[in-house]
Amino acid sequence: MMFIITAIAALALFLYGIDLINSSLSKLFSEQIKKFLTLASKSVLGAILIGGVVTILIQNSNTPVVMLMGFATSRLIDLRGAIGVILGADIGSTLTVQLLSFNLYGFGLFLIAAGFLTGIIVKGPKARAVASFFTGLGFILFSMNLLNKLMGTIEPQHSGLLRLVLHDPFVGFTVSLLLTSVIQSSAATIGITISLANAGLVDLAHALPIILGANIGTCSTAVFAMFRADRAGRRVAIAHLTFKVIGVIIIALFFDPFVHLMSATSATVAHQIANAHTLFNILITIVIAPFAAVVSRVFDRYVKTGKELELPGIPRYLDDSVLSTPSLAFDYALKEIVRLAQYVYSMLTISYGALSKNDLWSSNELNAMDDAVESLASKIKLYTVRVSAPTELTQAEASYQFELITYVKNFEVISSIISQNLSSEIEKKTIGGYRLSDEGWLEIKGYFDEVMQFFRDIVAAIGSNDSGMDAALRERKKKLAQEELLLLKHHLGRLNKQYAESIETSAMHIEIVSILRHITSQLAYMVKPINL
Repeated sequence: MMFIITAIAALALFLYGIDLINSSLSKLFSEQIKKFLTLASKSVLGAILIGGVVTILIQNSNTPVVMLMGFATSRLIDLRGAIGVILGADIGSTLTVQLLSFNLYGFGLFLIAAGFLTGIIVKGPKARAVASFFTGLGFILFSMNLLNKLMGTIEPQHSGLLRLVLHDPFVGFTVSLLLTSVIQSSAATIGITISLANAGLVDLAHALPIILGANIGTCSTAVFAMFRADRAGRRVAIAHLTFKVIGVIIIALFFDPFVHLMSATSATVAHQIANAHTLFNILITIVIAPFAAVVSRVFDRYVKTGKELELPGIPRYLDDSVLSTPSLAFDYALKEIVRLAQYVYSMLTISYGALSKNDLWSSNELNAMDDAVESLASKIKLYTVRVSAPTELTQAEASYQFELITYVKNFEVISSIISQNLSSEIEKKTIGGYRLSDEGWLEIKGYFDEVMQFFRDIVAAIGSNDSGMDAALRERKKKLAQEELLLLKHHLGRLNKQYAESIETSAMHIEIVSILRHITSQLAYMVKPINL
């Protein structure tokens, strides 16, 4: 029983260390990561280098792959560029395993102490991120030291339980795949294998199926995210899984030569395992990269799973045949504006969900939606300015024409606020691993609900031209302005009480409330008959 408890504790420390490293490096390099990934469509080689660098910076190949799914949906990157980043990310992720193959486990406690002291002595978010990095690395090395000692104590009855996994290639592959899918860390699975090798319980030939299973299992994060993605995002996830499967098939066909080659790279099995993991991913890159453009076209043509993101770029109500009849043409334009407004409202609801669930894919989806809003808005404005009477527009008609164009411009602004400002906060919260205080998040959630209700009421007033809602909307605007000040006051109160989450996410909390207030202002001033 103690063996099992110790093994689980060691695995938990390892995964916690991985999480600390990932979150700390993400906080330090989150902006650079996004900029790098958006440049990936320029060349396959450049995309491979970017994928490798990004993964080395955050030591997690899952994050860039999930981000790529969002970027593909947003049309910020094509599949060819995404393929390059995937290949580079898989190579970059092998750095952790290479580190584990060296006997540096004795430094674990030293690094934990260094991280603890750094966090106490040096203040500031960057210092805390550096401290978390040292602590996380220390936990990984300490857990490996614990695993090595544990494996050295295995008795015959325990070795009997391991024999099936270690000596049956299919069982080893399957268990490794399932374990990696559950814990979502191929480094942890291969780290356990290295500990078994250090204890003399496994050689490279028996470890290789475990390595291959871990490489397939690491695709689980993208596969799970795929069910929420559109067709473009799903292609990225399916491509990632396909490349790994191709790699496994190649190694299976040349199993013995590959084992002999890796055995020659080092005298220790631990290094052989790490080198096999690295070369496996390099081989996939060598096989796939030269044909990235062809692979991209094949996936675009034949992978039809999921729906394309529905973007309202094509007008539904605009009719050129009535341009000379202002009353009809303006009615059609107004219907299209309401449709545009409803789409922008859906962006606000998506951003609310993405912020709540740390949904990186949805945050990137907003960029594609903003492009669609700009496209449709341009068509509505062009249509509206082309409206003309047989002679000329009356003063009332000209005034209404200006009003309609103002509606469109304001919804464009709101769309940009959501896709740029709110999306940026979602990315910071998700990639940086920030957590708002429970009380603070409940307040933001309530403010979100009020802003969305205000949005719905404004759209209803626009669609019906109902000036009778004037007083109610004016009161709603005043209430929202007061609510913003109240939220700020409550937030400052939490800061004075030294709530850890509030201090770390103070700027984020204030910025989210400010963004929502900006959206409210755009809504309140867009409708002339309401006269807020």
